[in-house]
Amino acid sequence: MKKGIKVMTVKVCKKRYKSRKIEGIYWSLEKSLEYLAEARKLGIRPGLERIEELLKRLGNPQNACQVIHIAGTNGKGSISSMCAYIAANSGLRTGLFTSPHLTNFNERIRIIDGHEGIQNLYKDPRSSEISDDDFAKTLMLIAYEIEIMSVKGFDRPTEFEMITAAAFVYFAEMNCDLVILETGMGGRLDSTNVVEKPIATIISALSYEHTGRLGSKISQIASEKAGIMRPNVPVFVYNPFDTELSEADASIVKQTLTEQAAKIDAPLSIVSRSDIEYQSSYLTGQTFSYKASEPFHIQLSGDYQAQNAALAIEACRLIIKDEKLIQSGISLAKWAGRLECISQSPFILIDGAHNQQGVYGLNQHLEKFLKGRKLVILMGVLHDKDYKAMLEIICSSKLYDIVEIICTCPDFPRALQAKSLALEFAKYYNRENSRNNSREDSRNQYEIKELTELESKDIPLYNDKQIWFTSDRKMATEFAYELAYKKRLPLVTFGSIYLIGEVRPYLLDLLEGLDN
Repeated sequence: MKKGIKVMTVKVCKKRYKSRKIEGIYWSLEKSLEYLAEARKLGIRPGLERIEELLKRLGNPQNACQVIHIAGTNGKGSISSMCAYIAANSGLRTGLFTSPHLTNFNERIRIIDGHEGIQNLYKDPRSSEISDDDFAKTLMLIAYEIEIMSVKGFDRPTEFEMITAAAFVYFAEMNCDLVILETGMGGRLDSTNVVEKPIATIISALSYEHTGRLGSKISQIASEKAGIMRPNVPVFVYNPFDTELSEADASIVKQTLTEQAAKIDAPLSIVSRSDIEYQSSYLTGQTFSYKASEPFHIQLSGDYQAQNAALAIEACRLIIKDEKLIQSGISLAKWAGRLECISQSPFILIDGAHNQQGVYGLNQHLEKFLKGRKLVILMGVLHDKDYKAMLEIICSSKLYDIVEIICTCPDFPRALQAKSLALEFAKYYNRENSRNNSREDSRNQYEIKELTELESKDIPLYNDKQIWFTSDRKMATEFAYELAYKKRLPLVTFGSIYLIGEVRPYLLDLLEGLDN
């Protein structure tokens, strides 16, 4: 182990399944995903009883490795990635559990094995992912224990609980030095919230989300997130006053988190934007200093990402004492689909912004780097998000001009229909027109139009106030790309991680062979 790195030994009862034979043959990945799909039908059921019983039967692998546990509304994935790269750059075999996946299911469970692991990632972005065989074998063994649980009268675990258990078993079997653990939803009752004593917890920027399950009040949401705190374990918090929350809501969040930390003697540190000095910022990254430190460089854009980086830095300082290792590690971190500029010519920006807070950050980024530009927008959202507020944030800016809008829908059960989203865009612009013009003029009215295969091949030179929609995501992507390419306009796509995960490969295929 390198000098300047502190790693504790954690005792755990680990079951070894390599000699266990079930049906004489291991599952395939397809069989595993079918098993998970059946569990998905049972829905989301809050509670830790099922996952705790399952993990107990598996030998409590969640306590086999040191853990940094991360909850929040926005930024969890970015923080997780930065922590993982810092740890791996310091020579640690680092497990990384995140959700949902962007493109491949296996992305959820990864191991970056020190310096070599980072080098492999730069050659092959999928090199850190759990293999199909390893996931299938692990889930089969978990299914074996689940069947025994069922026979004994225990409730069957949910899909996410099974995936979480698979991650814990895999990380334990692979002898990870450190695991970066991202919550799925909430915190207190999230299936990741079973680690006895993590080395640190992080709570990223909070906002209103999953109100049907976490509560309609910001105090309830903050309380759920605070549930990952542990007695005497340091917790690092994104300053709520640096988010889009109102002053009143930010005060409530701060009070809720502070009181919970004090109640269990968890040392709490608030990371503020005022502690960050931005030195340079560009489309593919930024450089900043934190609390008068030496400069840090990250490959993630957006002012909020520097604050996310500061949270990762604070947590990693607990085990990595060499500041240069932290600096070099965080400079290597990548996280696809978050304010990611995948091409300069044509200019294409993809972002997983899927709620008000995320779109607020996207809007700031566009106002900073695309000021005065005309834009093509490709958007798709889930129906349970506040998409009307998201739409208003992105459309109300006076610093850029949206001239082409293509609406589609993510491949997800809760997706908002493309036509419904297009109607909301039309309503917004027609409402704004009526406010700015004393007389109604039908020629100034925006209309929606379904994109057909024939029309997608004929790129219009002028937009007669039409908002396009189609449920065919590939067609929508190709049409948006052609509009941007032929009219030499920036293309911005956002609205849902599930949309970005499918659109991103389409765009990369379209860009193949271009010098960008």
